[in-house]
Amino acid sequence: MAARYLLICTLTLALALAVQAPAHAAHGMELAVQDDAVLMSRLYGSVPKTMKLVTQLGASRIRANVTWSYVVGNAARRRTAPKHIAYNWTGYDALIRQAAARGIGVQLTLTGPAPAWATGNHRVGHYMPKSSAFKSFASAAAEHFRGVVDRYSIWNEPNYVRWLSPLDRGPKVYRALYVAAYAAIKRADPAAQVLIGETSPFESRGRSTAPLKFLRALTCATRAYGAARLCSPLWADGYAQHAYDPTHAPTYRYPGADNVTLATLDRLTRGLNKLAAADLLTDPDGRALDVYVTEYGYFASGKKRISAARHASYLVKAFRMAQANPRVREMLQYLIVKPRGNLRHFDTSIADSRGRPTLPFKKLAAWSKTAVESGRIAAPAP
Repeated sequence: MAARYLLICTLTLALALAVQAPAHAAHGMELAVQDDAVLMSRLYGSVPKTMKLVTQLGASRIRANVTWSYVVGNAARRRTAPKHIAYNWTGYDALIRQAAARGIGVQLTLTGPAPAWATGNHRVGHYMPKSSAFKSFASAAAEHFRGVVDRYSIWNEPNYVRWLSPLDRGPKVYRALYVAAYAAIKRADPAAQVLIGETSPFESRGRSTAPLKFLRALTCATRAYGAARLCSPLWADGYAQHAYDPTHAPTYRYPGADNVTLATLDRLTRGLNKLAAADLLTDPDGRALDVYVTEYGYFASGKKRISAARHASYLVKAFRMAQANPRVREMLQYLIVKPRGNLRHFDTSIADSRGRPTLPFKKLAAWSKTAVESGRIAAPAP
């Protein structure tokens, strides 16, 4: 581990000995969206219609998951790594071009499932992915997208067993993945941002670890956020958090000191402040990390569905809360178009299956328009 960090040290500025005041959000929080099933996989919906909706919403960012096993194609089933890996970036290149034409930036989350040669059980999946192989993947991605992608994050929901397993080893495995990817990306594209975290909001026994418990284990910290053992410090350009609380108003303070929802982001920022003070996790300038809410939304169908009027009210309130928080740099609406098929169980859409705006979309777009005009959220590039 120490050897890996010697490499990182050559790629980043030296940390300040004294921790500075927390970094505050730049003027104009980013409004972001994600809908990979439409914009990347084209499983349903219309890409042109959906991109038009993204523009109408006033989004300045689109997030997309780069699935490791997908971009290596049929080779993902091999138990031994090919000597020469051919990556298929075609869908991502298309998304970046379409977004750029509208002045919208793209950020990529490098994530599993991993190819069979890169897992602990030699099956395509999420079991004990190997950091050395992930480093090669991250390096290839950063080299390919250099100059057109300026922000990456590492792994999706590493504290959730369906994304990274086994659960009890998740923090250690994720630390190795993050360290390897950070070094690779910064070497290929020093100007690119790298976010840590992408954690899910709640603890669920046997399924997910509470995000702050996961964060302390990841950074080798005690419950009080001091150093539990000798570990090299981690650096990142921000902390990515999925801040869902789909059954309550956005102001509801979800119980559990280690759970983090939108109304309890202060738990996260306090923890990040303490980790910076202990020199366990900072940005490259030695400051406490700001927060990127990279998934948020309410259910439009299913058991957790709320009425369209309540959905609209809650969603606008949530974005207002995020924009008013000086530590929040980005707030992301997860899903645009109503999902179909085996994806219907997670429907946080704000447009129907034909791409027609619903009431939550209309209310959020109206708020966004006013917020852009007043400079409270970032506008897409001209």
